[in-house]
Amino acid sequence: MILYTKLGDDLDTIIKSFEINPAVTERQKQIWRQAGKKKAITHDMFGYDHEKALAFDDGTAVGSMKSNSARRFWDYAAGHVFPPAEDVARFCLFMHLDLYRALALVLKAEWERFFAHDMNDWKANNGGNLTDILFDADEHDLREALSRFQPQGDRLFILLTELASRHIPLPVQTGTADKSFLEGHTPATFRSLVNEMLMGRHHFYATESAELAHFIAHARQEFALLVEGTEDHKRAFSLEKAKWVALRQELEELYLLIENQRLKNAHTYREWLTVFGKEEIALREAVLDYEQSDIRYNLKMANPGWTLQDIERYIKEEETKRQLELSRLRTDTALAPHLMRRPGEENGKEGTEPTRYIKECKTVLRQIRRLLHPDRLMHHPSYKHFTEGQKERLQELLLSALDIRPEELGYPEGYLLHDMRSLEGLKNALSRIEAILGNPGIDTDERLTIKGETLPEKLGWLQRENRILEDEILAAKAELQVLLEDEDTADKRAILDNPANHERIKADFEARTQNKRQEAESLKAQFNALFE
Repeated sequence: MILYTKLGDDLDTIIKSFEINPAVTERQKQIWRQAGKKKAITHDMFGYDHEKALAFDDGTAVGSMKSNSARRFWDYAAGHVFPPAEDVARFCLFMHLDLYRALALVLKAEWERFFAHDMNDWKANNGGNLTDILFDADEHDLREALSRFQPQGDRLFILLTELASRHIPLPVQTGTADKSFLEGHTPATFRSLVNEMLMGRHHFYATESAELAHFIAHARQEFALLVEGTEDHKRAFSLEKAKWVALRQELEELYLLIENQRLKNAHTYREWLTVFGKEEIALREAVLDYEQSDIRYNLKMANPGWTLQDIERYIKEEETKRQLELSRLRTDTALAPHLMRRPGEENGKEGTEPTRYIKECKTVLRQIRRLLHPDRLMHHPSYKHFTEGQKERLQELLLSALDIRPEELGYPEGYLLHDMRSLEGLKNALSRIEAILGNPGIDTDERLTIKGETLPEKLGWLQRENRILEDEILAAKAELQVLLEDEDTADKRAILDNPANHERIKADFEARTQNKRQEAESLKAQFNALFE
């Protein structure tokens, strides 16, 4: 399910606030008031034929449909009726909503009609449940729909301007009602506002949500700066900001693709160990024995005066590292056959709200990647406290924190988490990275406000940030390409997909293992002879 609040639910929230809305006039309270259990405003009152139809002071009805049709605005089953955008706009003015919330509701009304009719061929009494269509869209279909959704900002600007001038009481301080409601917006700035609201999917949120309130606050702040700026600065700022939003979205998608490909490769490795783990361990042990013998032999040849203790002391650190790798292989092989859950097991929250879940994963990934990027890492508050030696190993340690843990491999095909990193796994990775940096909880979310006190400062910040984002995108694409073209994984996948050859592959493993053991024994004999 997507993160979305239906128009009907938004309208109900606004209706419920009628009696506590400080902007509601005394006249409105006298006409539409609660009587016992009867609500002040009901769905039927959206119909122009209702005895207490919602209307402005001049008698103009809010709704343009009869009550029988208007009440079906809230019926999201087969009998749904889409409210006209003009009716929604008039309702917003009747309820004294500001421009931004009114625009979000009008866009939502047009979006629901467009997504149902144009994208899903929904028809009344023949199109199924509208709630399922709105909430169950996959991300690909949603992106395509948003790219095709063109609500025409100029048309909406004219509509809201005309309705505001007709139905909002004339404010003394500005002289014109439409200018007060539009908060100084021109057709050009209004078009930009519409595009930004759509690009951020802000019309998906509830009208009274914190997300929409956050967007409105920053939109107003930026508009105030735009009003004071030069035409060149305004134009450049609009272009750079649109680019910034697009680059961030592209980078988020790339990071998610990278992690999901890493998980896919890990699944292949797990399957490989399930089938060939025993043979892989035997070969790795033989290779390790051979390499250790080769190192000892060459060290003695290069340093004839060294004792056996000198040689062992010299190779101790490297040998410990190799033994750890072998130990990890043994553990992974032992776990591999058990890392499958039964298809009947509960899939959890992530199975019922995939788009919301993916969005949360992207947020955590964005935080992780900001901490990992070298240019950003060097400005981290903790970075200056590391020694040069620690700085050299820091990137390796941080990247290892992103390693896929065994518990992330336990989901069967068909489950969301079989094909993508788990939110819990990513949060754990973020915690490990923050622990390494020694500054847990530092704000690394990229959804920070555009920095700068003036428009030129904000423009400069955007230009610098966009250059960094472009570099990060290039690096992410290269990282993804390496994962996609990994020859070892591709070879393993090809072998696994051909079970008929498995016994031959195992026999080949055994032959290579035996050969390495013989080579190791030969080197050991030559090494021992050097001490005689």
